[in-house]
This record gives sequence, C-alpha cells and structure tokens, in this order.
Amino acid sequence: MSNLKHDIRQTRPFESLEQETHLNLQRTASELGGPFLKYLKQHGLSLSLYNILRILRGQKGNGLSCSGIAERMVTRDSDITRRIDRLLKMGLVKRVRSEEDRRVVLTSINNKGMNLLEELAEPMSGLDKQSLGHLTIQEKKQLNRLLDKARNPKKPRRKQ
Repeated sequence: MSNLKHDIRQTRPFESLEQETHLNLQRTASELGGPFLKYLKQHGLSLSLYNILRILRGQKGNGLSCSGIAERMVTRDSDITRRIDRLLKMGLVKRVRSEEDRRVVLTSINNKGMNLLEELAEPMSGLDKQSLGHLTIQEKKQLNRLLDKARNPKKPRRKQ
C-alpha cells in the first residue's frame, strides 16, 4: 500500500497513477505549508500576503500594478486587490497613481513592510530547512526538476 493511500485511509485503488500523483502533491503541499501558515498567522499574514510583500520587496522601491503582482504570485489568486487593501490597512504597503498612465495604481512596500520581512526572514528560512532538510541536496534538485517538468510539460528541460 502506498504511503498516501495509508495516510488518507483509502481502501480502493487510485483511478490512475496520475490521480495518485496529483493527490500526493496536494497532500504534501498542505502538510508542508502548515507550519508556515501557523507562523505567519501570528503576524496577521497569510501565505498570499507574505508572497505579495516578497514580490514588492523584489521591486526595490518600484511599484507594481495588481496584474503585475498577480503574474508573479507563487499560487494563483483571483483577488489581489483585496489582499493589497489588507496590506494597506496593516500599514505595510503604499499606493500611488502611475505618472505614465493615471488609470494604473502602483503598489510598493514601505519601511514597515520591509522591517516585517526582515523580522520574518530567519524563522521562515528555518521552516524551509525543517520541512525539507531531511532530503539530500541531490534529492531536492531532482524534486525541483520533476516539479518544473510537471508544471511545464512542453518546455525543454534545462541543463544542469
């Protein structure tokens, strides 16, 4: 019996290996994400809010539109505007109208947001190591290659 079958107490066979793999990915993402969710919740953040702050930090002071943020999100989120509103209420970001196109509103991280990310950096890195540190470097590289390949079946494989 596969570990997944045992973990979810499934008695019937999976419909296909693809189904088992997909469910295994979902289960793994859920379990690995748990400690991150719990830690971020203590700071009033979700994974999406944290991801937005990291994206904005990467812009080095330049603002991004909602669509620009959405393109860079790790997980798809259909309500970026509401998430940015929440970060604004928390005092972690600022908004300004674009000089080039007044219809576009740009969001950027402020000092309070940068300070929060700095505070979270070491604990979040520790959670990364805690959740995947038991894998060897080679296993992590292999897992990343397989996940990239699963997400992008038509892209050529990059050379190592």
